[in-house]
Formats: sequence, C-alpha cells, structure tokens
Amino acid sequence: MPMAATDRRVRRTRELLRRALVELILEKGYDRITVQDIIDRADVGRSTFYAHYTDKDDLLLSNLEELAATFEEHMERHFASRAEPNPVLAAFQHADRQRDLYKALAGRRGAEVMRAGLRRRITEVLTRRMPEFLPHRDGAVPMDVTMEFLLASLLGLLVWWLDNDVPYTAEEMAEMYMRLIVPGVRAVYGM
Repeated sequence: MPMAATDRRVRRTRELLRRALVELILEKGYDRITVQDIIDRADVGRSTFYAHYTDKDDLLLSNLEELAATFEEHMERHFASRAEPNPVLAAFQHADRQRDLYKALAGRRGAEVMRAGLRRRITEVLTRRMPEFLPHRDGAVPMDVTMEFLLASLLGLLVWWLDNDVPYTAEEMAEMYMRLIVPGVRAVYGM
C-alpha cells in the first residue's frame, strides 16, 4: 500500500477519534466517557483505537498538544506582527475559531488536565513575550505574580465566555479584558 494512503487513513482515523471525544465531552463531561463510548461514536474498532492511543487520556493529551501548538503559533504570529496592540485578542480569536474544541477541553465539562496543559502553554508564550510590554521596575509587583494574575484572569474569562456560548465577539472580549487590567498594571509598573 502506498505511504500517502496509509498516512491519509491514519489522519482520518485520528480525526474521527478526536471529533468523537470532543462531542462526548460536550455531551457528558470527560470523566463519564469510556473508550467504548469513543469507539462507538467514531465507528472504529477497539483494536484501531489502541493502535493509535493507549487510553482516553492519551487521546485527550493528543488533542491538547494539537490545540496548544496551534494556539502558540497563533499567539507568536500575533506578537510578531505588532499590528494589533491588544495582546490577548489572539487568545480570544483562536478560541473563537476552534470553539467546540475549546469548550470541550477548557470549559466546564473539560478535564482538569486539559486546562492545566493549556495554562502551561499560554504561560510559556506570555513569559517569552511579556517583558516586551512590562519592563522591570523597582518596587513593582514581581513578574511571576503579575503573570499569574494575568493568566488566571484571562483563562477564567475565556472559560466563562465559551461556557456562555460566546455572548460577545473576540474583539469585544479582548477590549473588555484590557480595560479591566490595564489601569492596575500601569499603576504598578509606572507606565
């Protein structure tokens, strides 16, 4: 069999399994899902599932890695372009484009391991980029405390936004977030 056909089949099977997982998380919550639920929804055999993943956590982590990688790429492009002054707009835009996946993985019904993984990747991007926006100042709140505050408030707002079926646009959310945090950050960092 040609390599391209095998790769295409593998990609198709993995996509079916990923989609099944996301749908089931949205319906039932992660903890109530079994491997049998996933293979029934994806309409694949048990041996096919185990040829790709060791268990449902492995499938979940695969989804996280894909989501986190595309998120990081999206954020880096945003920061590199410097066309948009609002650094959180990229997060809301990415969540909006991949709404079901975010709702499943980061929302109320998602697994805590997913939120922790997404948090880690966002922290990595912000840690690399925030010194460009927040230069060190004597007497300022330590950067790690500032980062935790910004991250916790951003993720909390992002989860709320998704769990409430996106009542505002990504642009509106990013603008409101900045209106809430900028005055305090400017005061603390003397900007």
